[in-house]
Amino acid sequence: MKKELLEVRKYIWLVLIGVLSYWLLNHFYIFFDIISTIFKVLSPFLLGGVIAFILNIPMSKIESLLKEKTNIKDGLSRGISIVLALLIFVAILAFVAFLLVPELIGNIKNLINTIPSLVSSGQQVIINLLDQSPDIQSQIIDMFEQSGNVTDIVSNVLNYIVNGAVGFIKSFISSFITIFTSIIFSIYMLSQKEELINGTKRIIKALTGKTNSKKIFEIAKLTQTTFSRFLSGQCLDVSILGVLMFIVLALFRFPYPLLISVLTAITALIPVFGAWIAMIIGTILILITNPFQALMFIIVFTIIQQIENNFIYPKVVGASVGLSPMWSLLAITVGGKLFGVIGMLVGLPIASVVYSLLKNTVNQKLKDREEKIEN
Repeated sequence: MKKELLEVRKYIWLVLIGVLSYWLLNHFYIFFDIISTIFKVLSPFLLGGVIAFILNIPMSKIESLLKEKTNIKDGLSRGISIVLALLIFVAILAFVAFLLVPELIGNIKNLINTIPSLVSSGQQVIINLLDQSPDIQSQIIDMFEQSGNVTDIVSNVLNYIVNGAVGFIKSFISSFITIFTSIIFSIYMLSQKEELINGTKRIIKALTGKTNSKKIFEIAKLTQTTFSRFLSGQCLDVSILGVLMFIVLALFRFPYPLLISVLTAITALIPVFGAWIAMIIGTILILITNPFQALMFIIVFTIIQQIENNFIYPKVVGASVGLSPMWSLLAITVGGKLFGVIGMLVGLPIASVVYSLLKNTVNQKLKDREEKIEN
């Protein structure tokens, strides 16, 4: 009787899952809106978890050194480690700002100084074009007449600028609050990480049982180790890229080598779009000084980017997560094809986790088979 009840319960669950799946497929937009709302509400805490994961790497090393070298109590050593990890993070940001801000100020001054000559040249080109093309001149006059008087046009432009400025200020304040909340939440997570881990383990054990929970913990430990190594390898990779870019730009006497190199290293953390951002900004900066060098910069930047994508990144980051350059390149390519930017970002560490699990499974199977043959 009990076995029959279990069979009935299993079929009921299958029917419920099938009905729910059918409803989700037909109302996917509602499900997507719900998920988007949940992520929006939880975004400060999700970001806090990411920050805590990153800060945990230096914090753990600092804490272990304090315990080895001093007799500080655990609570105090944890607090000191969190503060020092935050200071290291802030110091890195301050160092980057120290390199970038003076260069940016100098470039902005040069741009402001060149604007009058650019405007004058542009005006002359437009005047010559209108003199040579009466049709274009009449079309421009008709356009202004249809758009209304000049006062209305200027008023509309000013309203657009004011609304854009207000929107930017609101977005900045919202982003600042989100980041501040995330940092505070990450500090709480780091200070109580053992309690959070133990609580999560208890929940998983209660839901999955002792045997399954052990496998889940092994996978979670492997994932945590892999992603930590991935972040370390990523930092090393962008540092190598920045130094390589600076050497090449300085060697060929391109303008703003330090600014463009630091910018390239920072934006390299953004998959796909980061390289485009650095190249566009660098090209604009050089274009103001020397148009021919701007063209050469695009060629040089593309070559360096290809070297980084196909040789440096797979070698450095792939080695940090335990994959050969060939498998690293394959993981990045497949991840990008399947899931776009996110796939390129997490494809390598996920592939490393899958590779390690598959390797351990195969080794265990071969070991069991050899033991059976011997017996």
